[in-house]
This record gives sequence, structure tokens and C-alpha cells, in this order.
Amino acid sequence: MIKKYEYIVVGAGIAGFKAAETIRRHIDEASLLLINGENRLPYKRTRIDKNIHNGFTLNQFALADTDYYKNRQIKLLIDRVTSINLKTKSLQTERRNQFSWGKLILAMGGTPNWPDVKGNGKSDIFLVRTADDAEELIRASKHAEKIIVAGGGVQGIELVDQFVKAGKQVTLVHNGIQLMNHHFDQFMAQHIHQQLEKNGVKVICNEKVEGISKTSNEKYLVKIGDIIQIVADLVVFSVGSKPQIALAQKAGLATNRGILVNEYLQTSHPDVYAAGDVAEHPGGHISGLWHAAESQGILAGSNAAGNKQINNRKPFRLKTEVFGQYYFSMNAPITNKAYLSESIQINERYYHAYFHNNQLKGLLMINDKAQAKLAEQAVQENWSKTQFKETFGK
Repeated sequence: MIKKYEYIVVGAGIAGFKAAETIRRHIDEASLLLINGENRLPYKRTRIDKNIHNGFTLNQFALADTDYYKNRQIKLLIDRVTSINLKTKSLQTERRNQFSWGKLILAMGGTPNWPDVKGNGKSDIFLVRTADDAEELIRASKHAEKIIVAGGGVQGIELVDQFVKAGKQVTLVHNGIQLMNHHFDQFMAQHIHQQLEKNGVKVICNEKVEGISKTSNEKYLVKIGDIIQIVADLVVFSVGSKPQIALAQKAGLATNRGILVNEYLQTSHPDVYAAGDVAEHPGGHISGLWHAAESQGILAGSNAAGNKQINNRKPFRLKTEVFGQYYFSMNAPITNKAYLSESIQINERYYHAYFHNNQLKGLLMINDKAQAKLAEQAVQENWSKTQFKETFGK
């Protein structure tokens, strides 16, 4: 028997959660199903990387409790969608549920990139995307003394921070010349590099893990580049992610790297929307930032409910707190020389502002957490150079 819903949201990360919440805010009575592919309440995924050392309970980072969904008449279902039929506007799940929909929102997020490595130990590596992944890593790392983390982006560095807190010997391998190369300038990259080394982390840049071989004593011989070899108890990769587009491709929706959407987050089917890490926007943009997924979920929910709004693609910040330091990056055109930039350093605080036509377009910052919200506002409102310097240059 096929159960009918006026709205179905597939994926219960922040984009899916916000899409369902927004639909209900606009329409009181419509039947609404939120399909959650994980074995716990929808949660804030960005918290799990930061809690590998302390661990966490099943619903510790839940976005809302069960009463929240019940009170808003949002049916929350733990299941996985296996197929979508655009002609009949229906879908099927792993647990043999069949549903029809009036409007469908796809918010399945991304999946970690699997690294290209050789050796009989490559199947034993760890990738972290979900809370289940993190719990598996927590169990495996308890008795590990030497850990290699491959990937010098924000997740990789946060995992290193957690392992150091747990007293592990950690090596960080990054295939770029500098850490956080997509989000930090050279000064900030050197700053975080120094913090890692100060805390006993061996940092290897401009190299990649080429092979992982099991040893006779249940350890791993890890080949890094052409020359370096290190014995480790555990190897974790954090080398980016890609949108989960298999469902959309199978259904016949237009895809590229992600599910193609227009400025209203509509896909190639007028009654299907996509939001968050799974969506590819005009110009080929895929965000990958938590707050961007949150904003897109609100927009998709609003548009699906008939309250049309255009995606203005406003910038959002990335932040991380590791080794007692606070790092902030927002829309910084690091490699674009068309922008005028200005750096300010005051004791432990650092700012690198990017201006175009005297308007603030991007900002990097270290150790001014108290003014992070104001810094985000400054970029979104395109403050002038004078206004920025008068506020942050004191």
C-alpha cells in the first residue's frame, strides 16, 4: 500500500531538518514526512569531529527532541530511500515502505571521498562523516598509540586535535603546500602549522599517503610519498567529500557533480528540490558549509511550500577551535589578486580583510571569537574599509 504525503524530505541533516521545519511554518495542515537515514534523532554533524576524545551519547547533539516532531506533526521515519519514480511521484525504501509525494526535497548530503591508495591495509582505513563513523573510530582509537591522519583541511585538523587530547602520537599528512589551503592565507596556515608542531604533531606537507600494508604484528606500514615510511596503529583519511547523487541519477534528475538546481533550488523536475551538500548551484557551486546547508534547507522548504524566494548565495563562515586557538574564514578570495587586502595584527589577534570597490567581501581572523558574529555581519553587509578598521583595528 502506498501512503500519500503532500511533502517528503529525504535526508535529516541540517538542510533536511530546516526544510521540514520551514514547510510546517508556512503550512499548518499538510502531511509531511522526514526520512532519516541514521539510527538516531537528526543531529548537528559538525559536533562529532570535535568530540572524538570525550565521546558522546546517542542523541547528545540532537537538533530537537521527539516531542518537537510530534508537536509539529512532522512524521520522522528512520529508513533509507532506495528509488524515486518521477513519473508516479513516488519512492521506495529499504524497509519496503512506499510513499507518494506532492513535493519532494532531496537533502542527502555528501559522502567521504575514498582515497586512492595501494596495499592490503587500505580497506582498514577510517573515514568520518556520520555519528556511526565517529563511534567506530572512537572504539578503534582507544588502544591505538600511533595514528596517521591524511588530510589537512578542517576535519583532519580537528581530528588531530582530538587525538592529541587523548595522548596519541599523531602524524598529519597533507598533499598541499600549506594546511587549510582552500580557506587560509599563508600567515594563518603557518600559525596553525606551528600550533600542531608545538603540541607534538609531526606535520608532513606536499605529500600524500601512497600505500598501507599490514604488518605481522597487526600494525600498518604507511608509505608517504616516495621515501617516507611510518608504522602506525590506525590511519584516518579526511580528503573531502562528494554529493550523494546516486538516487537522483537513477531517477533521471539532471546531475553533474551534484544535483543541478536553479536559483529557487528546483531540480530538473519542477516538484523536486535539492538543498545542502547534495545541491549544485548555477555556475557549478557546491557549498559544503553547515550554515549554507541550513540556509538552503530554509529556502527549499519555503519554495516548496509556495513562498517563492531566490537563493542570494550570501557567504557563510567556517570556524574551528583547536589547540586553544580560534580560526575564522569567510568568503576569502585567497588566490584572486583583483581584491585589495589589508592585514591587521594586534597581540594574539589577526585579521586579513579583502575589499572590492571599498566593500568588505571576505575575511580571515584568528583569536577574536567574541566578535565572530560581528565579523560575519561585516562581510554580509559589505562594510567599508574605514568601518572595518574602526571596529576591528583597535
